[in-house]
Amino acid sequence: MEDKKYFQTISHSVQFENNIKKSRFIALVWEVETEEEVKSFLKESNQEYPDATHHCWAYRMGFDRNEVIQYSDGGEPANTAGPPILQAIIQEQLTNVLVLVIRYFGGIKLGKSGLIKAYRDTARLGLGRAGKKRKFSWREFTIEEIEYPHLGNILQSIESKSGRIEDIFYGEKVKMVILIPEAEQEWLQQVVNNVTQGKALLNKGALRWLNG
Repeated sequence: MEDKKYFQTISHSVQFENNIKKSRFIALVWEVETEEEVKSFLKESNQEYPDATHHCWAYRMGFDRNEVIQYSDGGEPANTAGPPILQAIIQEQLTNVLVLVIRYFGGIKLGKSGLIKAYRDTARLGLGRAGKKRKFSWREFTIEEIEYPHLGNILQSIESKSGRIEDIFYGEKVKMVILIPEAEQEWLQQVVNNVTQGKALLNKGALRWLNG
């Protein structure tokens, strides 16, 4: 996920119910970052709705070459539930999202086209209520061997780019862990070199995705 500066996901989790021809369709929407989170949410929902007729879901994480998508029809006819839910996620241009649609059968069969529409629309309406937010790419850096006369200028420079001081250690010299927007890496290298006359050490750390 290092090629993009931001991606779009949901603002908050949602539960939404849609009633179609006496069947109850309940959409549950979560932001997810790992497959372990997906498994945990699905397990909790199976325990919360043990008597539901179908548990159908889809999720999308990452993008481009790192994109991961999975879905399940949950016992419905093939491709009538999972793919329509996934389609709703993709159409909303969202990622890092899990949508589970639980169905309580009401006695009236919907047919394949009816099922596809019911699951897609329920997922879409649930996602619409979850809102959208952007998460931007930030990079962690460790700056070591900072001499005290240079500390003020370093801190002011980081603040000017809305950087964040994660930790700071005082000894004979100063060491700090910071976060800056991914786009400011070259700028940071120049600032550290110029302010410290090349004496400080700059080490690149992990990529982090933070709310914008």
